[in-house]
Amino acid sequence: MKVWIDALPSLTLAETTLHLVTVGGIPKDSPLLALTTHQADRSELAAAMTAEAERVMEARDAAAKASKKLPYADRIDGCSAFLGLTEAERLNLLRRIEIRPDSPTVAEVEQRIAEHFQLVLPEHRAAVASRLVEWWDRQVVYSLCGERERVVTRAELQAQIMAIVADIEQAKLVPEFETVSHPQDYQPDGMLARQIELVKGKPYDLERAIREEWKAREQRARWLTGNPAMATRITDYDQVLREHWSDRHAEMADACAALKDDEKCALGLKLLRWTHYDAPTTVRPIAEGWGAAYYVRGSYQVLAINLKVGWHPEYQKLLGGDE
Repeated sequence: MKVWIDALPSLTLAETTLHLVTVGGIPKDSPLLALTTHQADRSELAAAMTAEAERVMEARDAAAKASKKLPYADRIDGCSAFLGLTEAERLNLLRRIEIRPDSPTVAEVEQRIAEHFQLVLPEHRAAVASRLVEWWDRQVVYSLCGERERVVTRAELQAQIMAIVADIEQAKLVPEFETVSHPQDYQPDGMLARQIELVKGKPYDLERAIREEWKAREQRARWLTGNPAMATRITDYDQVLREHWSDRHAEMADACAALKDDEKCALGLKLLRWTHYDAPTTVRPIAEGWGAAYYVRGSYQVLAINLKVGWHPEYQKLLGGDE
């Protein structure tokens, strides 16, 4: 209730329906049954909710006077917000609420959503639904974290659907991990850190390398899952990345021939940082219209893990790779 009450200033209540979706059912004698039919009288429910909210408040007041632990910590905000409305406002709010019991489970919801996209080509409906659910879930998380407005508007949802459909039907590659963070416990292959340690990289060099490697690896996996034919494009683009790196690495190795190890490390670190700062704008994108830097940055780390590229002029010898 508090979520909806907080959102009231952003809504035109007379034009809004508030849906409470649950996979569970409602007991036959519950006043909540009034929320399953739009025309049903909500007066009894409003009275029951008001009485319950008052009971919660009274129980907390009694506990406070007795110096006991306050009960209902998880309900107090909602009860307080509900009681903060006038009697007419509570009833008007409840009139705009509909509960949807026995709704599809998480495993079923994408299929049910896909069934609504009748104007989308049948072979694309599942992909559109999957991308839409991912976007929606991400907006919910951002909302809960205060990273965006709490309300996702209908216009915003419609615009996202149109963008997803257009991208999929035009076979456009979409940067799905640009705003997604890697799991806190993610541990990449140890070779990534060894490559960076070899050129005496800083902790922030390692941190951003791990972040970008995860994004690129996840993006590759997503593309391959959706379209196995992407394997050729990914492999070909890796070769493009290696050629750009090879020209710089060969020149650096030649210049390092007579230098001390610290100087070799300094030049190797410069090459590593080139992959982060300059390569995304120097190397052509993997597809027309692609502008997400993480794929170039992270792909270089994927290649470094496999010793296809390296930062130190003698990385092959020092890390045990083959020439």
